Amino acid sequence: MFISSLSPDVIKWPTQQQNLESSEFFNRTCYFSKAIGCIDGTHIQIDPPKRSKDDYINRKGITFINIFVGYPGSSHDSWVLQNSTIYDKLPSYCGDYYLLGDSAYPCKKYLVTPYRDNGHLTNAQKYFNLNLSSGRIAIEHSFGMLKQRFRQIYYCKLRGMEKLCHFIRACCVLHNIANEDDLDFICDTSPDVTDDFTAHGDISRGNHVRDPICQEIELRRNT
Repeated sequence: MFISSLSPDVIKWPTQQQNLESSEFFNRTCYFSKAIGCIDGTHIQIDPPKRSKDDYINRKGITFINIFVGYPGSSHDSWVLQNSTIYDKLPSYCGDYYLLGDSAYPCKKYLVTPYRDNGHLTNAQKYFNLNLSSGRIAIEHSFGMLKQRFRQIYYCKLRGMEKLCHFIRACCVLHNIANEDDLDFICDTSPDVTDDFTAHGDISRGNHVRDPICQEIELRRNT
């Protein structure tokens, strides 16, 4: 409980200097020059509560700057985001920067997602998607490191949702405090298979956000 209470001091939005350092990292890694982080969800297997047991069945069957813990595995990523405490703050928090997400999220100025592959993507759009996926490996790697450090998270046997949430939050706090090199990690950092749908169905929605970034990446590719 005590460790969990430290989360506001340990898991917090980066400073302007940290944003600059993160954007430089993503710029080198995948050409997304204003990316400062990635967003995704991870499923933690638990013994579901007797009430609403079916809600806790995941659709797939089975250094953090913000976490939102507690929604059941059947919840869509976009729904969880929209109900999170940070959702309304993201535009002001991100400013001119943005996060990288998969197609389960809506594409916004502050949250860039892939082009929907409708079979008619240009080479530039395909390269955009490939680079975005390459950048998003960072969040998969972070989840992998978290679960390697705290293997109880693979299948958490604690009872009671409040206790479970406190435990998971505490693990994230300790993860941020720990030195990245203090353990020999063997993590599967492959990105999740992208859901074959967008959050809002309209395949062109968000292209006004993607297109300028896509043009920038393509220009750098050809120079």
